[in-house]
Amino acid sequence: MFGFLIAVIAGAATPKLETPLARPLARALREHIPVAAEEVRVLAFMIALVCAAVLCALFDAGTPLGLAVGGALGYFGQRVWRVIAREVERRKS
Repeated sequence: MFGFLIAVIAGAATPKLETPLARPLARALREHIPVAAEEVRVLAFMIALVCAAVLCALFDAGTPLGLAVGGALGYFGQRVWRVIAREVERRKS
C-alpha cells in the first residue's frame, strides 16, 4: 500500500517535474534522439515513476502493478475527481 501511495504522489507531481527536470533532459537528448514537444510530459512522468520505483525499492514496498496503477491514478486524479464530482452534482439535481 505504501508503494501505491508513493506512485500516486509521483503521478500527481508529474506536471511540476516538467520544467525543472524533463525539459533539460529533453534538450540534452535532442542531439541523439529527437524529442517532440508533446513528449516532454511523458518524459516527466517517466522520471516521476523511476523515482517512485527507487523509493519503493528502498522501502521494500509495493509491486509493479501498484506502481503502474498508482502512477496513473495520480496523473489523471484531478480529471477523474472532476468527473465524479460532476456526476454526483448531476444526480443531486
